[in-house]
Amino acid sequence: MKNRERFAWVAMLCRVVLGAVFVFSGLTKGIDPWGTALKIREYLDAFGLAGFSSAAGALAVGQCVAELVVGLMLLCGTGLRLAGFIALLCMAFFTLLTLVIAVWNPVDDCGCFGDALRLSNWMTFAKNAVLLPMAAVVWRDAQRRRGWALSRREAVRTGVFVLVALALNLYAWYGLPPVDGSAYRKGTDLRRDVLCTGCMDRAVVLVYEDLQTGAQREFSLSDTTWYDTARWRYVDTRTPYDDLPERAREYDFALWQDGTDRVAEVVYASGTTVLVLVRDAEEVSGHCRERIRTFARKAGAAGMRVACVVGAEQPEELPAGVGEELGIGVIYGMDRRLMAQLLRADAGAVKITDGVIADKRPCRTMEKLLERALVEEAAER
Repeated sequence: MKNRERFAWVAMLCRVVLGAVFVFSGLTKGIDPWGTALKIREYLDAFGLAGFSSAAGALAVGQCVAELVVGLMLLCGTGLRLAGFIALLCMAFFTLLTLVIAVWNPVDDCGCFGDALRLSNWMTFAKNAVLLPMAAVVWRDAQRRRGWALSRREAVRTGVFVLVALALNLYAWYGLPPVDGSAYRKGTDLRRDVLCTGCMDRAVVLVYEDLQTGAQREFSLSDTTWYDTARWRYVDTRTPYDDLPERAREYDFALWQDGTDRVAEVVYASGTTVLVLVRDAEEVSGHCRERIRTFARKAGAAGMRVACVVGAEQPEELPAGVGEELGIGVIYGMDRRLMAQLLRADAGAVKITDGVIADKRPCRTMEKLLERALVEEAAER
C-alpha cells in the first residue's frame, strides 16, 4: 500500500513537471510560430528534406498547438491516458532526435523554447533524457484508467484547450509575435545594440595616452590628431559591439546595394526611414502589392524616407524591377535569415527613427504604422 501511494505521489510530481515543460515549450513557440517554422526548415534542410519546406508553417502550428494542449491536459489531469501516451511518444522521438543532433551538430540550437531560452544541443539531449523517464512514469500510472475515451467534461475541457492554443498560434502567425524576443524588437537602438559591419568606421574608438600629461583620450578614426606619435601612445581600440550578446552578433545588420553594404544610410539617417520588407517578391500576393504601393505613396507624401528591402542570398542577387513595381525608388538587399529576425512575416514594414526601431507591421496591417506615425507627429506639434 505504501509503495503504491509513493508511486502515485511520484507520478503526480512527474506529471506536473512534464506538463509545465510542455506548456512552457508550447507557449514560447506558439507566440512565434513563424520562428518555429524557420527552425523546422533548418531541420528539414539538415536531413535532406528541403522538398517538404512548404509544409513547415503547418508543422510549426501543429506542433505548438499539440505541445500546449498536452501540457494543459497533464497539468489539469484531463484525459491522462491519452495525454500520457502522446507525451511518451513525443519524448521518445525528441530524445532520439536530439541525440542525433548533439552528435552530428547540423543546427546550433534546437529551438525547443523559441527565443525565450536557448540550450546547447547536448543540454537539450540531457533535458530530454531526464523527461523521458518521467513520461514513462506518467504513462504507467495512467494505465490504471479504463479505456481511452474522454468523459464529457474532459472532452469539453480539451476542446477549450485546443481552441485557445490554435487561436494564439493563428493570431501570432497572421499578425506579429505578441512578445518579441528577437534581437530586433521594438525599441532596439541599431546604432548601439546590434552588430553592423557597415557602420564600424563610425563606431570604432581609438584610445591614446597623452605622453605629456599621462591622461587618456578617445579618438574617432577620422580624427588625425593621434597621428603625432611623439605626443600620443596607443592604448586600446574599443567598439560598442565588444559586449554585445551572442544573439546580436549572429545576424549582422546589413543592407546591400550595388554589391556594397549601405546600412549606414539607414542606421545613421536623421528622422524616419520606413523599410518595406519583401522576403520573396514572386510570392507576394496581388492584394499585398497594392497595399505596399498605397503605403509607399502615403508615407512619401508624409515626408518619410521609404526604401524597399528584398530577400537575397548574395549581395549582387537583387531582383530587377521590384522597387519600380511597388512604387519605391530605393531598393536594398538583405539576407533572408536576417529579414526573418527583423520581421516575422513574408512582407511588411519596419519604421526606424534616428536609428531606433520604432514600429513594425506585417503587410495586412502596415497602414496602422503610418497612422500611428502621423498621430505622433501631430502630438509633437
